[in-house]
Amino acid sequence: DEYHINTAFTFDEQELSGIWVGKFETAGSTGTPTILPNTEALVNINIKTMFETAKKLVVSGYDSHMAKNSEWGAVAYLSQSIYGKYGNPNYEGANKEVYINNSQNFITGRSGGSPNASYVPRGRCLYDNGKASSIGRENLCGEGASTTGKITGVYDMSGGAWEYVMGNLNDGTGSSGFSVMPELKFYDKYTSETPTQACDGGVCYGHALSETSGWYSDYTGFVNSPNPWFVRGDANHESNVGVFSFGRYNGDWPYGNVFRIVVVSI
Repeated sequence: DEYHINTAFTFDEQELSGIWVGKFETAGSTGTPTILPNTEALVNINIKTMFETAKKLVVSGYDSHMAKNSEWGAVAYLSQSIYGKYGNPNYEGANKEVYINNSQNFITGRSGGSPNASYVPRGRCLYDNGKASSIGRENLCGEGASTTGKITGVYDMSGGAWEYVMGNLNDGTGSSGFSVMPELKFYDKYTSETPTQACDGGVCYGHALSETSGWYSDYTGFVNSPNPWFVRGDANHESNVGVFSFGRYNGDWPYGNVFRIVVVSI
């Protein structure tokens, strides 16, 4: 009775035992999406195109869709659990924060090797770079950018490109390309511009919004009427980048936005 089940684990009114989350930001093309490292992310398309592209990763018996904000939140929370980077003994202090993907070219799986590395053209470290640096073992460069601090984790959730998620304020379509919103099972609907009242008049538990605001000093910008769509991960504010950062846009592609694919059993 003391726990909340994250809404990420309910799909089409069915409770799920788990979800599969794209290990990297989506790459490839709008006709053939891929989830691969060391590849330029599929940026500069609007949300409707992202949504339609995610559906093309067809797996029999499963639904593939563009990640919802609650699904992002579930992964962000796990990164700070005993199962995530926070619980990984190879990292100490500030290095328990997920390292940023500091590639200016939006190359998937790259890392700067520290929580607040400056942006460089292609990123300094590959996703599978797990060797100890001269600074110390806590600075494992590539794997430190995953949510587990190991190659097993999810990458590109800090830095990289801003990631649009299917999280929307009051069905406002903005410049997303949608004329009408898709089925509600494919997005999280928020009903207030006040973060602590946005889910049925209360806190959106598990979505990594108001309840994690300020963690690691990550950037926060809640959705509003002109900008009704959530973006996650932050690609602009170097000192405020992180898995708990969130911002708002109108559904278009002003800063090289990308998306992530999630798969659930149906």
